[in-house]
Amino acid sequence: MNDSSTKLPAVLTTAATILAVSFSSSLLAAASWKNGDRIFGQSNDGYWYPGKITSIHAKGYNVKYDANSNVVNALKVAAYSWRTGSQLQCTMEGAGSRYFSGKILTTEAYSVFRIRFDNGHTQYRRSSSCRFSGTPYIAVSKPIVQYSPPPPGGNNRKFNPGEAVLAYHSGFWYPATITAVRTQDYSIKFSGGLVSNHQESYLSRIVWGQGSRVQCDSKTDSGQTYYNAQVEAINNRDIWVIYNNGVRENFTHGYCRSK
Repeated sequence: MNDSSTKLPAVLTTAATILAVSFSSSLLAAASWKNGDRIFGQSNDGYWYPGKITSIHAKGYNVKYDANSNVVNALKVAAYSWRTGSQLQCTMEGAGSRYFSGKILTTEAYSVFRIRFDNGHTQYRRSSSCRFSGTPYIAVSKPIVQYSPPPPGGNNRKFNPGEAVLAYHSGFWYPATITAVRTQDYSIKFSGGLVSNHQESYLSRIVWGQGSRVQCDSKTDSGQTYYNAQVEAINNRDIWVIYNNGVRENFTHGYCRSK
């Protein structure tokens, strides 16, 4: 239900509606991952290894691990934090590919550590021979209380032709426009072009605002796949979002939906 050329009319707000906010560059000031960042990436084996982000896309992060030259997609990323005193797991010289727990005594260079292993041995090891011990700290966003459209029911709400609304369809609320007021229902047109008739109880005014949780169809991904995101700014036509992996995009309302 997406159409990047869709232009929605101004939203009529009420006391029960979160007001649309004008875009401000200050809303995008928060830090996010970028190419070249030094990180721990979670590999397919479940462990976290040091590396660098080479690119970011809607589905995750491409990472080049210290241990090899291959660029792969990491399941998750976390801030790099090894320093003197950090616990980690590394292979030992002469002991094959098995990992042993130890602690960094000194950092001799960007990627070389002097490590005292729990078995009493001390060796110099490169970061490419090590992995994180346990799970690195990942900041968790505080839940945001937001107003959502009520479930389909019998609320008495009135809409006019040309008004921008959210229309309930297959478990989600999608942006649409009222095209005609009928005796028993409304004719609407979704942002993607689909025309339908909806009863009033299946319509809501636009209630998205800064901090609202939505799902959006990323322009960087071919096909129609929705990814979880949070609204950073919104006006009567466009919406700016940040995905769970830190990627930001902006487009018309029609690229998004909500529960």
